[in-house]
Amino acid sequence: MNWFISEFNIRAWRLINHYEPEKASGVTLIYGPKGIGKSTLLRCLFQRIGPNEESVFTDALSFSRQYAYAAQDNKLNPFRQRYRSTRLLVIDDLQMFEGKAKTIEELHYTYEYVMENGGKMVFTLEDDLPQLEFLGERLASRFLSGVVLPINRPQANEMERFLDEYTHQKHLFMDKSVLGIIAERTDNLADAIRVIEQFVQFAELQQDELSCSCFLAYWENEARKRDTVADPVNIIRIAAQTMQVPIEELIGPGRTPRINEARQLAIYTIRTLCQISYPAIACYFNRNHSTMITSYKKMAEKLNNNDELNKKYEIILNTFKA
Repeated sequence: MNWFISEFNIRAWRLINHYEPEKASGVTLIYGPKGIGKSTLLRCLFQRIGPNEESVFTDALSFSRQYAYAAQDNKLNPFRQRYRSTRLLVIDDLQMFEGKAKTIEELHYTYEYVMENGGKMVFTLEDDLPQLEFLGERLASRFLSGVVLPINRPQANEMERFLDEYTHQKHLFMDKSVLGIIAERTDNLADAIRVIEQFVQFAELQQDELSCSCFLAYWENEARKRDTVADPVNIIRIAAQTMQVPIEELIGPGRTPRINEARQLAIYTIRTLCQISYPAIACYFNRNHSTMITSYKKMAEKLNNNDELNKKYEIILNTFKA
């Protein structure tokens, strides 16, 4: 396996490398932040054990979709036969079950059947801590009763060694100082690889070498692009500028008409451009989702009757269209 092993992932790697279903704990949970190789480790485990009719590899989103389709088409028996009879069930991204009550209930029954038949389950969770409250107390306690292993964020020196190995394998002749800069400015392997790939594309377009000066030009260009991406943080910033309200007041507890209107406009724009849920929007303003719904409706009504406010809304939209 072409994989980078270091202090941040060595415990999980040893478990995966020596995993024997017959001797393993009923449940194994590997957790850690995004982009540090959890999914790669799972695939390595599944390939090493050897895919067969008695083992299943999936992720939480696929499991949820398959369950929903099976329930809708009255085909739950084949679905349950596949998952409940397996000797090894490997599920990636456990956090994607959050909020799916019926799927979690199905997962609970799946767990009971697999354990009763002497099978084993291995999961990954994207989180800094093994927090499984979203599964419910009973299922969470069962998953946490097995082997629980963290994968930590790699240190800058580990990142730099990984990038040195990665560029060598890809036959990229890159200035070593660039690797150090990337290691300092990223905190996970996936983001670091993405930066390298984008930098190579940028250098090719510029017909330049993979030098430090070229990388700094790339980074500056990416920073300009990030500032105009229609995400909640940028929308709040532009809405605050357009409405001439400090950001800390826009997201703060203030309720003056001026601040309320700026906040409502930001909420309306986020909902329109980002199309994320009201609870997700509420996290940016430290409020509940019902307040977000009310704010959205109020701003929609104001935009129908206020030309001056419409002009400011257009200014915000045009910032991101450009």
